[in-house]
Amino acid sequence: MPMTFFLPVSTYPDPTPTAGLLRAVDMAASLGGEVTALVHEVDIEEVRSAFAHMLIDVSAMIAAAEARSHAAAAELTVELEHLARRFRIPLTVRRARTRPDAAAALVASEARTFDCSLLMPARASDDQAAVAEAVLFQSGGPAWVFPDGEATAHLESAAVAWDGGRAAARAVRDAMPMLETVGHVTILCATDDKTIGPTSVGHLQDQLRHHGIDAEARLFTRAEQPVGAALQQAAIESGAGLMVMGAYGHSRVREFILGGATRGVLDERRLPVFMSH
Repeated sequence: MPMTFFLPVSTYPDPTPTAGLLRAVDMAASLGGEVTALVHEVDIEEVRSAFAHMLIDVSAMIAAAEARSHAAAAELTVELEHLARRFRIPLTVRRARTRPDAAAALVASEARTFDCSLLMPARASDDQAAVAEAVLFQSGGPAWVFPDGEATAHLESAAVAWDGGRAAARAVRDAMPMLETVGHVTILCATDDKTIGPTSVGHLQDQLRHHGIDAEARLFTRAEQPVGAALQQAAIESGAGLMVMGAYGHSRVREFILGGATRGVLDERRLPVFMSH
């Protein structure tokens, strides 16, 4: 059976980057899957303030914003249909309309009934970052996170970011069907980030070998680089076209605090990253 991929598409204030859509549909097609896209339009609540209406035409501003969102939804739907034909992949497009502050919860809920999600948040968009984080930590499943600009991507070689922790182990298990299809795997360990048990890497190699995957280990120091940037640089230097890593975070009252590597990769993506929490 083909894998089912969930693709959330934003329309306001920043539309989902088309470069990310291209990579997402290409990856889903390469893995033999089918895509369901949720195109989200914004529904802005009317400001009920006579004073505000005296200063500016609030109703007109709201109508204009919703019109831009609706137009972007139409354009992105056409682009998705074009990509589906180009890559010969089954595509279903759903539409949804909610308040901006309800988008992240809606998308995370919708993602729960798919094998994997496809994310490409625009770099400067806090709204899209919130949606991506909600999917990663609330959907219960893994996600591909794609760069929103130029980047190299291929399935010939993969890198696995490994620190011996729970999130990394979960990511490897979730990514195993994909890892079995690549030609080469490199295990990356930042030795000056976390203490990694002396047998941990060997045990991971044994696990991968059990699935027919030969993997070499590469130990490196990140020095002054943020760990997310250092991992991606090491992956690219190893020839990887994608990276597998655990998504780490913890809840602190009302906000979700991301781990350093997770935050670094989400903020600055240089290659496709398969993430699992």
